[in-house]
Amino acid sequence: MNVFVSYTRRDGMVNIRLLKRLHGYLSGVSRPFIHAIEERSLGWQQLAVLQALIRSDVILLIESPGVKHSRWVKLEMRLARILLRPVVRFNASDLAVWKNDA
Repeated sequence: MNVFVSYTRRDGMVNIRLLKRLHGYLSGVSRPFIHAIEERSLGWQQLAVLQALIRSDVILLIESPGVKHSRWVKLEMRLARILLRPVVRFNASDLAVWKNDA
């Protein structure tokens, strides 16, 4: 199963450590796409994000205050609706324990 993770890091609720931990966890049961983890291996960043979203079976949305203002998250959610992809929502504060753990 392909899992696309939608989030923003601009409000500080989500950081790379949390995303790496989430990627490791999801990799045990699926093929996750998390842009911050994949970005170094991607050529055309925006195109790669859209392709991953189209190939996804489910979208995991990490909700934080900044997602309401993120144009990319808004676009990803619109495309998810168009593509009839289910969206699983997680509150970023519920994942905060992963943000600071080693």
